[in-house]
Parts: sequence; C-alpha cells; structure tokens
Amino acid sequence: MLKSLNNPPPDVRICFFAVLQLYVGIASVDYGIPVTRGKIGVKQEDSWKVSKNMMKDPLKFMENLNDYKRLIDEQQIPPANFASIQDIIANPDFTPEFLKSKAEAASGVCNWILNINLYFDVVINTEPKRQAVEKAKIDLAEATETKQTMEALVAELQAKLDVLMGQYQAAMDKKQGAEDEAARCERRLSLANRLVSALGSEKGRWGDAIVQLTSDQEVVHGDVLLASSFVSYVGPFNKAFRDMIINDNFLKFFKDNQIPMSPKCDPLDILCDAAEVAQWNNEKLPSDRVSTENGAILTNSDRYSLIIDPQLQGITWLKEREKASNLQVTRLSNNRMVKILEAAIEAGNPVMIENLENSIDAVI
Repeated sequence: MLKSLNNPPPDVRICFFAVLQLYVGIASVDYGIPVTRGKIGVKQEDSWKVSKNMMKDPLKFMENLNDYKRLIDEQQIPPANFASIQDIIANPDFTPEFLKSKAEAASGVCNWILNINLYFDVVINTEPKRQAVEKAKIDLAEATETKQTMEALVAELQAKLDVLMGQYQAAMDKKQGAEDEAARCERRLSLANRLVSALGSEKGRWGDAIVQLTSDQEVVHGDVLLASSFVSYVGPFNKAFRDMIINDNFLKFFKDNQIPMSPKCDPLDILCDAAEVAQWNNEKLPSDRVSTENGAILTNSDRYSLIIDPQLQGITWLKEREKASNLQVTRLSNNRMVKILEAAIEAGNPVMIENLENSIDAVI
C-alpha cells in the first residue's frame, strides 16, 4: 500500500499513528504495537516502523479495518483508544482532501478514522439512549397493560359501588319517608290534642252561650225593632238628636207598651259586629260613634241612602270599599259618562257620579 513511502511526511505518519492508537489492546501483539499502561508505547515520530509492520499484509489490514465495526458492536474496543485520537481528529488539516495530496492511501485511512470515530460516538452515546427508549416502550406497554387492568378493576368496583349507593339511597329515602310520616303524625296528634283541650275549655263557654241565647230569644223582638227603627228614622240627625230620639221616644215607647228588650240594648250590636267595624276602619271610615252608626245604616238599608258628606269622609270610604269591585268614578261633565255607565252595567261594576248639581241629566 505504502511500500513506495520509506519516509512519508508527518501528516501521513499521524494518520497511521491514529490507527495504531485504535488497535491498542486489540491486535497489539499481532501488529507488534508496544503498549504501556494501556497506551501506545512508542512516540509518534517513531511510529512509522510499527505502522509498516501493521500493513505488511494489505489484505489482512483491510479485513481488520472492515471488521472493526463488529468489535465496536461487541463492545471490545476500550473507549480510551478513541479518546487518545481526539487531538489528531481535531487538527484542521486532518481531512481526506488534505491527505490525498500527500498519499492516496492515507486519504482513505483518514476517511475511515473519521467515520469509525463517528460510529463509535453514535454507539456509545446514541445506542444507550435508543436502548433506553426501547426499554421505556416496554415499560410503557407493561404500565399500559397494568393501567387497563386497574381501570377494568376500578370499573367493576365502581359498578358494584353504584349498586350499593343505589341501595343506600333507597334505604335513606325510605328512612326519610318514615321520619316525615312520623313527623306528620306527630303534628296531627299535637293538633288533635290541642283541639281536644280547646274543646274541653269551650264546654263551659258553650253552656253559657246556650243560656245567653235562651235569654236573648225573649228580647230579640224588641232589640230588632229598635235596630230597625234606628235605621229607618235617626239617619238625618246628629249625635245629640239621635240619643234624644232613642232614649226619649223609642225606649219610652217600648217600656210603655211592655215590649221585651235587652236591658242595655245597643242598635250597633244588632246591625254589625266588631269585625265589620274594623273592616270599615281599614277602608278609611272614621272610627267615631256617628261614623260607625252611619256605616251600619248604609249597609243595612234596602233603599239607597242619601249621604251628606261635606268633609268627604263618606266618599273616601265608599271608594276604598268598592275598589275591589272595580268601582268606576265619573262626573256629568265627562264626555264619556254614558259609555262608562253602559260598560259598568254590562260588567256588573259599581259606578259613582261625583259633583251632582240640582239638575240631573235625563239619561241617568
């Protein structure tokens, strides 16, 4: 190969010196490479003789170079071999192109050194990562299988849990229903006890009421006659005249003719009760005695009452009283009065005509 080079240039020697470095500990004895403490035991400038001995059989040398990849794959190459040539590879002049001008064979060997170094770097640095990826894939597959197994187990347990939760909820609903029914029965029992107690206390009052009603039957004619007379005759008068008419006329007449009546007969007790009076007061009727008597006369008369209302107390009460009945308020001067009357009559609603004067429209 390089038989014609008895004394090659240093650049070529460096190239083959690098090859010697790569074979330290592998074919050191075969190639006669002196080794000291795992490193080549000859200086770079004195290495050509050993290099020629390594290449004395070119075919064998080529086979060894081609077989070097296998040694790397089998991890038979000490990493120190490649570490020792990194300074040579880092030289900018260590390229196949540069060495080709020195020697054709050196260019090829340089190309082999660069590529085998790259391959060794891939095997050392990338292969472990690839193996780690493969192992990770295997671990992932195992973890996925374990996960699927656990998910199936969880789904099975969840289904059982759902059944148990359904049964638990049904039991809780039944329990709540029983508690609600017990509470309802307890409330009914409490109300029943209260009713029994109340009825027990009412026994005496009902007995007194029977006695009172029995006595009232004897005087009811006079009381009703007094109330009827009150409604019919005392409405136009004020309080003083009303008391005079009742005491000096009605009561005197009843006594003279021996008409039975209550000892303290009050027409308002016959015409209305406390609840009605309270309702009238809520409807803005004044709470004085005369206003209450006027309300009793108005609500118990078969004829329409004439109300003289200078203070507008009566009209205020009537408006409030009939508000729920959709009271319609109008005047003779209203152009729509007739239509309002017609609509109210058809709907059955009350109508109030304000500010009537001495003359009334004939249409009314």
